[in-house]
Amino acid sequence: MSRRRDALFALILAAAVPAAASADAFTPQTDVPSDAAAAPMSPAKDGDAPLLVTTSFLKGASLRLYGFVETDSIYDTTQSLTEEPDNNLISKPNTVAGQKSREEMSVRNSRLGGEITIPTTDSGWKTKGIFEIDFLGNQGVTTAPGATPGAQSENNFFNNPALRVRHAYVDLTKGEFNAKIGQTWSLFGWQPYYFPGETTILPSPGMLYRRFAQARAMDTHVIADGWTLETAADAAKPAEMNSGSPEWQGGLRVASTRIKGASINGAYTSMVGLSAALSGVMIPTRTAGIGNPTGQAAAFDFLVPIIPSSDGKSRDNTLVWGGEAGGGTGVGGLEYAGLTMGVPGLGAATTGADGAIDSGIGGVNSTGAFELLRVRAFRTHLQYSLKQWAASAGYSQVEGRNLGAFSYTPALAAAIAPKIQYGYVSVMYDAFDWLRFSGEISQTRDTYNDANNRYATNNRYQLSAFFKF
Repeated sequence: MSRRRDALFALILAAAVPAAASADAFTPQTDVPSDAAAAPMSPAKDGDAPLLVTTSFLKGASLRLYGFVETDSIYDTTQSLTEEPDNNLISKPNTVAGQKSREEMSVRNSRLGGEITIPTTDSGWKTKGIFEIDFLGNQGVTTAPGATPGAQSENNFFNNPALRVRHAYVDLTKGEFNAKIGQTWSLFGWQPYYFPGETTILPSPGMLYRRFAQARAMDTHVIADGWTLETAADAAKPAEMNSGSPEWQGGLRVASTRIKGASINGAYTSMVGLSAALSGVMIPTRTAGIGNPTGQAAAFDFLVPIIPSSDGKSRDNTLVWGGEAGGGTGVGGLEYAGLTMGVPGLGAATTGADGAIDSGIGGVNSTGAFELLRVRAFRTHLQYSLKQWAASAGYSQVEGRNLGAFSYTPALAAAIAPKIQYGYVSVMYDAFDWLRFSGEISQTRDTYNDANNRYATNNRYQLSAFFKF
C-alpha cells in the first residue's frame, strides 16, 4: 500500500513540474476571453503526454486548473474600508473611524478555478465549462468585522474566510456564434476587457464591475482585415427578484486582432486589442405602492495601445491608454459596487415597499415615492510594461445627479456625498512567471453636503504578492 501511495505521489509531483515551468500561461478564460484551449493537467504515458481526466459523461475532456495565492498588506489612514474598496464612502474627519488608521493582512483574494474543455462535436460545437471560487465570502451576519459585537470576529473574517462563487457557466461556440449560460461578467462595460491596471482588489471607485447569472448570445463578425465587430445581448439576474423580469443588456464592440497591448492587474496579464465598445442596460424595479421605475444606463469603453506589442503576444515595451465613461439610473450598488452616495436604501419595512431593494439602486424621495439613484462616472488610466516590470496610474470620478431629491432633512443632506474622486499609482514586478510582487499608493476623496465636514480622505498603501499557477 505504501509503495502504491509513493508511486502515485511521484506521478503527481512529476506532473506539476513541467506544468509550472510553462511561461505566460496564467490568463484564465474568465478574465479576458480567448480561443486558447484548456491545457491538460499532467503527464501519464511519458514525460510529455497528458493525463486524460475523464468523467461519466464528458468523454475525452481535458481539465485545466488555474488560480493564485495572494497575500496583501494594506494600510489605510482611516477605518472606512476592508480589502476591496468598491465605491464605499470614507468616514468623515469628525468621527473616530475618520481619524484613526487601519492595517489589514489578508489572503482572502486567493483564487482557484477549473476549466473543462470538451472535444469539438461533429456538428462543430466547442464547449467549455468554467467554475471559479475565491475566499472573499463572509461567515458572519455583517460584511465587515467589528460592526456588530459578536456578529463577526476578525479571526473568522480574515483567518477562516468563506468560499464565494466567482464564475460558474458553460461556454458554447460554433463559428462566429458564442453563448454563455451561468454566472460570469456583466456585459455592461464589456467586462473585463477594460479593467484598470491596479494592484488593489478590484473594483476601485468609478469602475463598472459585476458578475451574475445570465444567458448571453454573441456574434463575432470579421468586418475588415484584422478587425472584428462583436454584438451581444443577454437576459440577466434582475436587481430585484420581485420585479418579475430579467435585467436586459446589449452591446457593440469593434476590436483589432493585430494591434494589441498588455493589460496587467492583480495576478493576471492579458493582451487586449485596440478597441472601442458601447453597452447599455435596462433594470426593472417594482414596489407595492410607491413606484415602479425602470433603470436605464449606458457606457463607452476604449483601449488604445499607444506602443503596441511587437507580435501581439509579448508585453515587453508596451504602453496602453484605457478609459470608461458611464451613467444612468439604477446602477448604483450593482454595476458600481457599493455605491450609495449616502442615500438610504429601501427596506422591507418601508411603507409601500414590496420587499427590500439593495442599497444604491434608489431610495424614497421627498414626495414619498421610490426614485432611482442617478449617477455619472468616468475613469482613465495609463500602463507601461516591460518584460518583468509594469507601472500604471489612473484617475476616476463618480457624481450623484439627483441627490437633492433625497436631502429633505438636514440629517439626510449632511450624510450625502455627491462626489467621489480616486487616483492611484501602481508598480508590479514579475520575479518569475509564477511569482509577482506589486505595490500601490492610492487616494480616495469624498465631497459631502456637510459644511462642517465637507471632505473625507483616505490614503491607501498596499503591498501584495501573487503565486500563480
